[in-house]
Amino acid sequence: MSQKENIINLLNINGAMTQGALAEAMYGDKNHGPYIYSTLMDLVKKKAIIRSGKNPAYYSLSGVEIAVPERTLRAVKKRSRDISMDSITNLSIEEVEVLVRKTDNYGPENDLISRCLKRFPLNTDPDVVAMKIGLIDITNSTHLSQHKSKISMVELANIIATIPNIDERLEMGDPEVVNEIARSNGRINLFSFASKYCCYHNRNLYEKDDYSILDTVLKEYLPKYFDDVTKSQIQKWQDGFNYKAYNDYITRKLDELGITIENRKRKFDHYVWYLNR
Repeated sequence: MSQKENIINLLNINGAMTQGALAEAMYGDKNHGPYIYSTLMDLVKKKAIIRSGKNPAYYSLSGVEIAVPERTLRAVKKRSRDISMDSITNLSIEEVEVLVRKTDNYGPENDLISRCLKRFPLNTDPDVVAMKIGLIDITNSTHLSQHKSKISMVELANIIATIPNIDERLEMGDPEVVNEIARSNGRINLFSFASKYCCYHNRNLYEKDDYSILDTVLKEYLPKYFDDVTKSQIQKWQDGFNYKAYNDYITRKLDELGITIENRKRKFDHYVWYLNR
């Protein structure tokens, strides 16, 4: 389902929503608001939806009258999706993978990342690392720019470029590399971005499947799929820079489910993300 279709569907269900509420409903957090802005404006321009009020503005389907409250109306919270009918099997994961690769953004962007990493595989030149950080940040909406007061692109690129034997360790799937990137300069926890940076190199460059990504959707929905983990436990792994524990947990759950397909960690991430984004 495209962004436009998602927005129309959500407005049809909820009546009126802010940009932040729409982003949270579609991607799991309000930080994705800028990611849908151009689509919202295009729909407004085409008069498919209308925009009312300000600070915040509310969007609704054209022809639907809404009363925009003053400052008392809170953004509509994302409704937790019912996952009771989901069946995590080799077949279901592969079926969702096909859908993921057909999306307007993921398929072409994944190919772009692969081409860039193969052209610039090493992580020893800060300038090259900076370009790869930017590419992964934009395509994965990790919003590093929002944390410029805590860490700059220059600083992060230098940190990654000076990690000992980083390229050999990424190829081997060393989990500690995630923690070293995540700790960064000690002022910010980049656990989610670090898991993605390592995963893309390991998968798209070396064609391996050693890293599991952690993002807001997985943090929210893993406890719904599995009763032996909680959101607070996942947060403890993140806060304690214990990526190995998180990665080992995903490995164990895939073993228990009998998931044997190739690149199962990456495809499981896609499965959870696609169904619950």
